[in-house]
Amino acid sequence: MRDERTALREVVESFFVHRHDLSDATQSNYRRRFDDFASWCRNALAREPLIRDLEGGTVEAFLAHLRIAISAQTARSAWVALRSIAKFLADRRIHEEGGLSVLRLVRMPKVKDESRRALTDDEMWRVLQVASDGELGKRDSAIVWVLLGCGLRRGELVSLRLGDIALRERRLHIRAAISKSVHPRDCTIPVETAKALDSYFDERAGEMTDDAPLFTDRHGGRLSGNAVRKLFERLRVRSGIPDLCAHMLRHTWATNFHRFRSGTRLDLMAEGGWTTGRMVERYTKTRPFDERRRAPSPFTASREARKEKRPVEKWPSQQRSDLSENRIATRGSIHAVV
Repeated sequence: MRDERTALREVVESFFVHRHDLSDATQSNYRRRFDDFASWCRNALAREPLIRDLEGGTVEAFLAHLRIAISAQTARSAWVALRSIAKFLADRRIHEEGGLSVLRLVRMPKVKDESRRALTDDEMWRVLQVASDGELGKRDSAIVWVLLGCGLRRGELVSLRLGDIALRERRLHIRAAISKSVHPRDCTIPVETAKALDSYFDERAGEMTDDAPLFTDRHGGRLSGNAVRKLFERLRVRSGIPDLCAHMLRHTWATNFHRFRSGTRLDLMAEGGWTTGRMVERYTKTRPFDERRRAPSPFTASREARKEKRPVEKWPSQQRSDLSENRIATRGSIHAVV
């Protein structure tokens, strides 16, 4: 029978069994934060953590340690993971306060929200140009085109299979198992991205079955997230863009989607895999100043509407046709005879 004196590690696996809805990336992140908490407890408490150690004061001390030793973002990530397992324990009446989570009053660590910027037009075309160079230029170029054209996350990109791509329909399918939101979605493949993928398929080596990975390494194995990170480290040097990374292309895609009216706000949320409009605001950047300056003036609509309203004295006079004049003359003659 599990109670508050049970070792915390014994309920971690039960937590993941019940939270099978979490994506692989989220599960991996939660495990790292649980390990961090266990390591900290060994040093601070000189023993393995128990379920009862998952309480406000201990967790707040742990989060303060993470904020100083690592980063505020890591502290926030740990706060989310520990709150999740605390709620799991409360729901099962293993460790709770009046049926509620013991960590419900622990405040989320504040993080300065520094969103990545989007690439400028010149930078975007420069990245595409340098990506096409080299032995694996077709593959690297296709990767950049997919990130810029479909706005995928790095984890989604490396998990794609050939069966997820329908070039004729220009549709890219993101399975629920590889999506951070744990919801499947279909992304529109722009014509330019479709051409880059078609060129990549012409030179693709290895099996071409639906279950085969879309992007492979030079040995034919599935491309890893770390390999994509190293690819962008090389592109960063060759392009001369010091802050270039794969995720910056997702910001660029969202900005250009909104900028060139590729769809509505709801379309952007659906294709980006977001469930709230807050993420649209986070990823979508304003248009360049020169482009905003060339846009119609805020007075344009009012000026056009004013032109359409003409004063009464300038309205054209009503001209009578020959037929109406004949009718009037005929009526006059009839009245004269009578």
